Amino acid sequence: MRSHLLRLGVMAAIACGVLIALERTALSFGGEKIDPIGEPKGFRAGEPARSAIWAKKRVWHLRTTTAKNLHHFTGKIRVEGGTIDFIQSIHLEEKGKYEDHWRLGPKRHELTFDFKTDRGVDGINFEVSTEAKVIHFNLHIDGKHHAEKIFIGKGNHHPAGDPFNLPAHPVKK
Repeated sequence: MRSHLLRLGVMAAIACGVLIALERTALSFGGEKIDPIGEPKGFRAGEPARSAIWAKKRVWHLRTTTAKNLHHFTGKIRVEGGTIDFIQSIHLEEKGKYEDHWRLGPKRHELTFDFKTDRGVDGINFEVSTEAKVIHFNLHIDGKHHAEKIFIGKGNHHPAGDPFNLPAHPVKK
């Protein structure tokens, strides 16, 4: 009887471990449990260096801003299971000291950006295909990751770390 109970205990522990691993896999594949819908409350030009990300209808928005000093924002956005179908530049300078640019990869599933932001707002809007499952974000401010300076959705959520994932087609709650 004791050995039977011991086996059941071991099996329960293994099952728990498998469930935890599956939950972690689902999070890394399906995105963090963050609601990205709606523009972050209070996000506006001239705030301390930060990035904002949100989804509205089918469009994703990425914005950067700074307070007083020039900061260099770079990053990579990669779509899993689909493509980036549309990109729109927002307040990007085309030449000079503050030249900003973005580039779409040849298979349309990866987007890199390089913004030099000084007091204003720089950004892009983009749409992903209906087949897209996850969007992987890898963002830097002045060459470093700063998860606490990334504001996501109406609730001003911060990712647990950077890089991070979000569902490609979040559902409005």
